[in-house]
Amino acid sequence: MGLMDKFANPELFDSLSFGDKMIGSTITLIMGMGITVVVLIVLWGFVAVMGKAMGAASKKGDKAPAKAEAVATPSVAAAPVTPAAPAAGNDAAVIAAVIAAAVAAYEGSGGTGNLVVRKISRISGETTPWSLAAKEDCIESRKF
Repeated sequence: MGLMDKFANPELFDSLSFGDKMIGSTITLIMGMGITVVVLIVLWGFVAVMGKAMGAASKKGDKAPAKAEAVATPSVAAAPVTPAAPAAGNDAAVIAAVIAAAVAAYEGSGGTGNLVVRKISRISGETTPWSLAAKEDCIESRKF
């Protein structure tokens, strides 16, 4: 009967010396970490292959619809915008709509998809509008 068989058997585990227990623990540790690393490498490879496959598929599919989108975009952009005063509790919805409109305009104007945020600065004060919105969302999600 091998060391690992004795290590796995609860009745024989007490009869092992301290050195045998340490060797068995080390083998178990190495096997567990080794299996974890191998599985993570396999997952990484799978994600890399799928990313390349999806990138190749999106490049093939983007060529034909790009002309159709270019034709449809000017009619949407030509719509008149009438600014309205937002309600007191509707500021977050207005901000979200403005951000969504900016991203849509960027993508519709032939943006390459390499949107880069150049500068992010913290607003002074204890509570910012974003932190208040996050707290409100958290509270709302817990209501039944």
